[in-house]
Amino acid sequence: MNILYCGIPEIDRGGGVSKVAYYLPEALRKKVGVTYLRPIKSTKNFPEIYFNVFSQFVKKEFDIIHFNAGASWKNGTSMLLRFAKLRQTRTVLNIHGIPQLERRATQCHEPVSFFDWMPTLSYCNLADRIVVNSEFMRNNVVVWYRVNRDKVVVIPNGVDLKMFDGRNDRILLEGDPSVLYVGEFAMLKGVDILIRAIAKLSSELPNIKLHLVGRGGDRHFALLAKKERIEKHVVFHGWIKQSTLSSYYKSADICVFPSRHEGFGIVILEAMASGIPVIASDIPSFREIISDGIDGRLFKSEDADALSKAVIALYQDPHLRKELSHNAFEKAKRYSWENIADQYISLYKCLCDEL
Repeated sequence: MNILYCGIPEIDRGGGVSKVAYYLPEALRKKVGVTYLRPIKSTKNFPEIYFNVFSQFVKKEFDIIHFNAGASWKNGTSMLLRFAKLRQTRTVLNIHGIPQLERRATQCHEPVSFFDWMPTLSYCNLADRIVVNSEFMRNNVVVWYRVNRDKVVVIPNGVDLKMFDGRNDRILLEGDPSVLYVGEFAMLKGVDILIRAIAKLSSELPNIKLHLVGRGGDRHFALLAKKERIEKHVVFHGWIKQSTLSSYYKSADICVFPSRHEGFGIVILEAMASGIPVIASDIPSFREIISDGIDGRLFKSEDADALSKAVIALYQDPHLRKELSHNAFEKAKRYSWENIADQYISLYKCLCDEL
């Protein structure tokens, strides 16, 4: 079986989408033939785009062409999908996020531009199957992109177990407890909720430290920490290499992910694979990963009081932390990229059998 995998530009393995576009084709290569096509960046030179895309596409016959949705008419996706139909080549489209839901989660009243969502709507109509990473995303893709539910398949994202399996050295993360957040510094990710929760805990846990690893609006959240008078309790580490990230996970006492909205949450899997207890907001996609009280803890979304109570309860119960960590590690094994690749291959085979 030969697969043409169309990824995303500038893979740095930083964000969740970048990780999928890197690790999934690597796992697929161990089982089937994969040609990786890096999409062309938007440019005004349309003839050059068309020539480059077609020259890659016609080099070889493919059984499946696997696309990742990108909100641009200029990256060649629409053209390739139409050409695949002419050649009767089966197509799969990954949708990683829905802009309308992200705006709603942050109470942004500015409407999503027609040009932001219309390309994906077009791709959905052309693709043979749409793959999303959670039932929550499946339900919303059906609503927002107006596709038949049977056309949408749920395959979760995976985690690189070898990277987080305990071989990396620990580092010194100050704090008792040391609380770790990994991700973008953004309101969508609930960083403000986390800072307010730490402020509520600072008097009861005077040695607590919040370690923020990521990139984005760090200045905004540094000002919030100053306003809450907890600058000494918050450390901004900036963005770090993926190869170093596992050391941060393993060195923390608790990982917290307070997102207002997520399609999935690869960082949760990374923490679970590292054997670190996780506290996350009680949003639909996180409930599909975490079983509350068994392999992690969930707190009421947007509620800094609930988050602070969850942190202190976990900190004061070492036995529970150990139990949650063990169960989380066992669950993370289900999400190895090898297992996820097998689910994609099963989908590919079903599509080929339909011809």
